[in-house]
Amino acid sequence: MRLFLLLPLFLLACGPQPSQQVVAGLSDSHGVIYGEDTRREVISSGDVAQIAQATAMLIQKFNLTKQDNAWTPRLSTLGKSWPLCEDEKFLDQPLLGFCSGVLIAPDQVLTAAHCVDKKDSCSDTKFVFNWTANKSLQPFKNEDVFHCQNIVKIEHSLSRGTDYAIIQLDRPVPNTKPVQFAKHSLAKGEKVLSLSYPLGLPMKQDVGVVSDNSVEKQTFKVEVDTFAGSSGSPLFDRQGFLVGILSRGQEDFLEDEIYRVRTKGGCIRFNRCASGSCFGGETFLKSSAIDL
Repeated sequence: MRLFLLLPLFLLACGPQPSQQVVAGLSDSHGVIYGEDTRREVISSGDVAQIAQATAMLIQKFNLTKQDNAWTPRLSTLGKSWPLCEDEKFLDQPLLGFCSGVLIAPDQVLTAAHCVDKKDSCSDTKFVFNWTANKSLQPFKNEDVFHCQNIVKIEHSLSRGTDYAIIQLDRPVPNTKPVQFAKHSLAKGEKVLSLSYPLGLPMKQDVGVVSDNSVEKQTFKVEVDTFAGSSGSPLFDRQGFLVGILSRGQEDFLEDEIYRVRTKGGCIRFNRCASGSCFGGETFLKSSAIDL
């Protein structure tokens, strides 16, 4: 997706809303880089910490092994999993998740429907929150891994543009405030904040720009850097309200690049787009289209 320089973030000084932040200056789903890769790490303290705590990573259960009171993840690095060129970012970081989501109630997660539309999706999926680079090599404590109790609602319609699911967890997530939904529409050119687990990497943040937002549609377009693994990830306005979740986007890698590496060797790069190209950006489902 298109990459923009992430400007400093700071907390709004007043207001009771649990996720009130300000972005200063502002099918897996597939992704692409717009311009330069501006994805950044999310740290445990700072302006986005509160909404980051509510950002979930979905993990297939076979990638976690229960040992006493901990879960050990089965990890592989980005660089070992893909023949990427050595100057691409995050090559030494581990991959784990397959989709992203966000806490919308003490014990409910919102994600993309296509992430959990298989027969055994509920029983095969585990959830962890706020998985960042500084703790990505540590086992998960038993209390940090949540299980799908049932799928409360799932809506996936190409004709209507809907693609979301609400997951009931086995218990509330402690010390984490659910996000609040925005009550306004976004304008073209407005800057927004994405939090996701691209390709299963530890959580990354990126600032994007709304490239298209028709009032007649359930979806809107944003030029922002996300990838497979970012499906279902939350998008926030400058006040920290949820404005949408990622539904679909461009391909992470170009087909001819993959073919070239397979036949001739070398390395591949993430797909990159100039602003205004690649069909206008990544497709997000509007939060207003989600029936709670």
